[in-house]
Amino acid sequence: MRILEISSAEAGAAFAGKLFARWGHEVIRAELPDRESPWEPELIYLHGGKRRIAADYRTEEGRAYLDRLAATCDIVVTDAIPADVREYRLLDLGMTDEGGPAARIAISPFGLTGPYADLPATEATLLAMAGHTFLMGDPDREPLSMPGHYGSYQAGSLAYVAGLASALAPQTPGSREIDISILEVLVGLHQYTDVRYYYGDRIRSRHGNRVEHAAGTMLPVKDGWIGFSLLQNFWEPFAMMIGRPDLVEGDRMSTNEGRLANRDEFEAMVIEALGDKPKYELFREAQETWRVALGYTATLQDCLEDPHLAEREFWRPLPGYTTKDGKPFVVPGSPFRFVGVDRPAERPPTEVEPASDALLATGGAARRPRRSEDGSAARPLEGVRILDMTQVWAGPLSARLLGDLGAEVILVEPATARGPSKVPPGSVAYVNGGQMPDPWNYAALFNKLHRNRKSLCLDLKAEGARELFLDLVRESDVVMENFSARAMTRLGLSYDTLREVNPRIIYASLPAFGQHGPYGQYVGYGPGIEPMIGLAAIMGYEGDEPRISGTTITDAMGGVAGAAGILTALERREVTGEGAWVDLSQHEAGMALFGEYFVERQLTGEEPQRLINAHREYAPHGIYPCEGDDNWIALAARDEAEWAALCRMAGRGWESDPRFATAEARREHRAALDDAIADWTRGRSHIALADELRRGGVPAGAVLRVNEYLEEPGLLARGYYADLRHDQTGRQQFDGGAWVFDGDRGYDRWLAGPTLGEHNAEVLSGVLGLSEERIADLAARGVIRDRPPV
Repeated sequence: MRILEISSAEAGAAFAGKLFARWGHEVIRAELPDRESPWEPELIYLHGGKRRIAADYRTEEGRAYLDRLAATCDIVVTDAIPADVREYRLLDLGMTDEGGPAARIAISPFGLTGPYADLPATEATLLAMAGHTFLMGDPDREPLSMPGHYGSYQAGSLAYVAGLASALAPQTPGSREIDISILEVLVGLHQYTDVRYYYGDRIRSRHGNRVEHAAGTMLPVKDGWIGFSLLQNFWEPFAMMIGRPDLVEGDRMSTNEGRLANRDEFEAMVIEALGDKPKYELFREAQETWRVALGYTATLQDCLEDPHLAEREFWRPLPGYTTKDGKPFVVPGSPFRFVGVDRPAERPPTEVEPASDALLATGGAARRPRRSEDGSAARPLEGVRILDMTQVWAGPLSARLLGDLGAEVILVEPATARGPSKVPPGSVAYVNGGQMPDPWNYAALFNKLHRNRKSLCLDLKAEGARELFLDLVRESDVVMENFSARAMTRLGLSYDTLREVNPRIIYASLPAFGQHGPYGQYVGYGPGIEPMIGLAAIMGYEGDEPRISGTTITDAMGGVAGAAGILTALERREVTGEGAWVDLSQHEAGMALFGEYFVERQLTGEEPQRLINAHREYAPHGIYPCEGDDNWIALAARDEAEWAALCRMAGRGWESDPRFATAEARREHRAALDDAIADWTRGRSHIALADELRRGGVPAGAVLRVNEYLEEPGLLARGYYADLRHDQTGRQQFDGGAWVFDGDRGYDRWLAGPTLGEHNAEVLSGVLGLSEERIADLAARGVIRDRPPV
C-alpha cells in the first residue's frame, strides 16, 4: 500500500508511518518547509524507510499537490493541529464524488471536535488529565510524568491498526474518516483504576515502586534494582529463594494480606537475603531455579547488550550510522515477528526533497467508495472471527481492541477463569462485593476487559473438547493466547496442529518475553517486565532513584502491539494467502515505545540523566503543587508565545527577570523558575487553573484522580465513555473506544461483557452446526459449563 503521512512533528503520525514503512508499505512523509529541525535521535528512529518531501498545505499550490498525491494513496494519516485539519480540509485530500483512500486519519491531543479541540497540550499534560500521573511517583513527593511520547506513540499504533482494518474491511469496504484523541487513548489504557472506583469506591494513588494490591516492589541489590510482584502461586518458591522456608506457612507472611500488612519487614527481609547479589544473576536464578516472575532494572546499555534480545534479533542494524565508540548502530525492531520469516530490515532516514510530479505518476491505490450512513463505519473488521484464549490484561486488551473494531471474538475460557463460585464479602474485584448467587459473572475487571465477546466455556482437557476446538479453528481467522510457551503444545494445540486444519489461520502468542530465545520459558508480569525495558533508566527522582509507572504499563504496550501484529498478519495473508504464527514479546513492545532513547545512548555513549519532570528542550516543564491536599498541575511553555501567555496570566513579572529572558536562560535557571511557578500555583485550584491556562494558550493539565477524569468535561462532551447494558448483570460503564469513524463510535452495536458460557449454544450451533441434543450432551458431561466447578 501507499501511505501519505502529513506531519511536521515527531509524534503520533510519525510513529504510525514508521510501522507502515517497517512492514513494506511505501510511506511518503510531507513536512512543512519552515518546520524546525527535529531532535536527531527522533529523526533516526521514526523516519527510516520513508520518502520525505517538503509540501505546504497552507498554500493553494501545496494543497493541490497533496490532493493529487493523496489520490494515489491507500491511507492518509496526519497529526496537524485540528485548526489546520479543518481550514485546509486535510481529511478531504484525495477524495472525489466516487470515493478515495481507505482511511483518512487525524491524531490530535483532544480529537477534532469538542470543547478542547483547538487547545494546546503536551505529552505530560495529557498523561496528567488521563489519570496516569497521579499514580506515578512517591506518595509524599511530586508525582512523576513519563518521559518520551507514550501517549502519541500508542495513538500512532492505533492509527496503524485502524488504517489496516479499514484497508481490509472484508464486509464493509469504503473510505473512512477516523478521529483519534490521544487523551482518550490514554484513558483507555488503565487496567483497574476505574473499576475500583466504580465498584469499590476506592481512589487509587501513588505507591512509589510498590505494587498497590500485592507484595511487589523494586528493591536495591548489589548493582541495581530488582522488581517483582508476588502472586500467591509464587510465594512458596520465593520464600525458598530468600532462604526462608519457615515462612511458607503461617499467618504473617504466607498470604498476600499478611505480606501487605508487614510490608516494611518483608522488604527488609528480601534486601537482607538478596541485597549483595548482582541483579542479572538474581533474575536468572529466580526464573530458572524457582520460576518466580522477577525482573531487574536494565540500563539502556543493558538492554542493548541483552543476550535474549540478541538471539531474537530484536535490535536491527541501521546502515549509515555508528555508535560513539565506533560499533555497529542498531535500532529497536518490531515487537512482534512471524515465526519462520525474517524480521524486516530497518532503513535510515533520507533528506527532505522537494515535492515532484514524479510521485504523482506512481502509486495507483484502489479507490474506496464513499460510505453510506448504515452504522457500519465503526466496524471494519466485521466478518473476521477470532478465538480468544488470553488472560490477565495484555491479551484481553488486544482482543478487546479487535472486538471494538467489529470482529467476532469468541472467548474460549475454562470454568475457573473468573474465580471461584463464592468470594469473601466486600471484595472490590466484584460488583456489590460479590454477594450474589453467581458472583463470577460480576467480576468487574473481567467484564471491562471482555466487552464485545461471546463466551464459550470449554474444558479443553475433557474428552472431545480438543476436537471441538479444532473444528472452530477451521471456521476462524485468528487464535490468540498468552500462556506459557509449552501450554498449547501440551494441549495438542500447537501452531503446527492448527495450521494442519486451517492453513490460513493467524496464531498469535503474546507472552512476556516471546516464544523463543533464552527467556522464552520465563514468566512475567508488569512489575518485573517494566524495569527491563529501560524506562527506569530515564524515569525517577534525582540520583539513583529509579521509578516505574505503577500502572503495569507493559501490559498496555503489549496489548496494543498485539492488535497491530494481528492486523499486520491479516493484511499479509491477503497478499500471500498464508497464515502466520505471530510471536509477540511484551518486553520488546515496551522498548519499541522508547526507541529514540536507545538511539541517543549510542550517539552519546552515555546513559541519560533522569530529569524528574523537566524537559530537555524547554522550560518551564513540570508538575507544580496547587491548593488542597495532593493536588497538582502539569504545565509547560514550549515557545516564546506560550511563555508570554504564562507570564501575562501569572502577573508575577517573570517576563522582566533576566534569568528567564530567553529559552536558554530559562533552562539554565530551571530550578528558580520552577520555584517561582510553584509559589504561584499553590493558591490555585488545579482544575480551574489548568482550564484557564489552556484557554489562554498555555499547555496545562490538572493531575486528575480517577473520580475527576471520569467526570472530565471534554471527555463527556465527546461522548467518550461507553455505557453498556447486559440482561443479567445490568449496567457496565467503562472507558470507550479509541476511534471515531465518520463521526460514529459504534457503541450502539457493542456487547457488554458476557456471563460465563453465555454463548455456548450460539457458538456451537451457529458456527459448528451442532444439534440441541449434542450440545445438551456436552453440558451433561462437563465439556461445556456455565459456572465454576467449586
